[in-house]
Amino acid sequence: MDTTLHQQREPAIKLGERQNNNTDEVVESAVEIVPEFRELQIEPPQPPLRMTLNPPLEYDGQQYKELIFDFDSMNGKDFIRAEREFTRTYKADKDEMVLPEMKHQYHAIIAAHRANVPVGVILKLPRRYYTPLRVEVLKACGSSPDEDKA
Repeated sequence: MDTTLHQQREPAIKLGERQNNNTDEVVESAVEIVPEFRELQIEPPQPPLRMTLNPPLEYDGQQYKELIFDFDSMNGKDFIRAEREFTRTYKADKDEMVLPEMKHQYHAIIAAHRANVPVGVILKLPRRYYTPLRVEVLKACGSSPDEDKA
């Protein structure tokens, strides 16, 4: 745990204040403490992701040869909508605390919304397509299996 978060900064000494209670010295110059901030790291925009299916995937009598996923066009409402759909469709045990971000079904819902296809299309993808797609969805959700855990 980072203990520096609990440390207090010393207040700035202002012009004309006494520097020390034991002396009558007056500070001649002002000391300015500028608060430190971290910059939020924003990744550069990414073009939509195209997945070409070979052979084409058939679902509900329709052929899907290619899927386009535009993760950069997502906003907060899209995540809320996906979570709401997940909550309606996921059947949890009474003792289970469900975190949607940890479940394949939530990732499939996000991918389906981005490609504008039924969730069943995503769930029917063969492993060689589904696994890399899920990694891309994890990245879109702000995490990735290859993040450094240091």
